[in-house]
Amino acid sequence: MKKLLLIMLLTASLSTIMASELKIAVVDADLLFQKYYKTKIVDASLKQQMQVYKAWLKKLNSSQVKLQGEFKILRDDAQNIALDAAERERKRLKAMRKYQQMREKKVEIEQYNSEKMRQFKQLEAKKRLNILNDIKKAVASRAVMEGYTLVIDRSGKTLNGISSILYHQASMDITQVILKDLNRGREKK
Repeated sequence: MKKLLLIMLLTASLSTIMASELKIAVVDADLLFQKYYKTKIVDASLKQQMQVYKAWLKKLNSSQVKLQGEFKILRDDAQNIALDAAERERKRLKAMRKYQQMREKKVEIEQYNSEKMRQFKQLEAKKRLNILNDIKKAVASRAVMEGYTLVIDRSGKTLNGISSILYHQASMDITQVILKDLNRGREKK
């Protein structure tokens, strides 16, 4: 019993000592991500890249529509009883080749679309990771400079949709300071 009491007292003492050394700060990582100047640059770059992909996809789709139109004409000609049998047969063979071209174009469009979307998602993830690394470095640098032992992101939500931090003193929030660090030299004039 005495050992248990002694262990409890030691644990309580250590907790008190450790708590006195703990200096906590809070940041809104979502706000940092949104307001960081590089995020806007990356978003514009990604939007431009997506427009290039969509423009090429539009060209591919228009060539598909053209092939479909040519196929319908050939198919209709192949069934035209006003033409002699040899001419209908020739049109039928052309229609079959055109149909094959349509199928190939459809496969090309699907492959292009899936490949470009995969590449786009990889590019987006890479650029996002670079921005997040910049933010982490800025937070770590500020934490070391000001002696914080723990920095918590207040923008996250629990599974219930409730903020993971229910209360903190405003003086603990270093979001604006870090935002200034991140955007140093890029202030609006």
